[in-house]
Amino acid sequence: MKTMFKIGSIALMLLSFGAAAQSGNGLSYRAGDPFLFCTKGQDVKAPCWKPMPNYTGQFMFMPYCKPINPYGKSWTQDDTKSFQEYLTICPQAEDSGRWSGGGRPEYSPFKH
Repeated sequence: MKTMFKIGSIALMLLSFGAAAQSGNGLSYRAGDPFLFCTKGQDVKAPCWKPMPNYTGQFMFMPYCKPINPYGKSWTQDDTKSFQEYLTICPQAEDSGRWSGGGRPEYSPFKH
């Protein structure tokens, strides 16, 4: 029984370190993957902003949200927080680069 508890504790500790390592760049979205976040934005059906090429700080406000549409969808806390993170993190890239992995980047190595 003690051995199972120790193994469970070690696994939990490793998961915690993995989460801390992923979020070490300051991103709260897309599992801390800066390439995916800076090129695709947050993973929601109706975001109020989207990244634009060259993905180093350019963005577009969506027409179905405020302030573009005064009667549109209000920004959520995630819209606001992710937009602030985008403006902070993504302009640090000199170039966005291209995806060179197999399949779509949001599914490699897991869905995020």
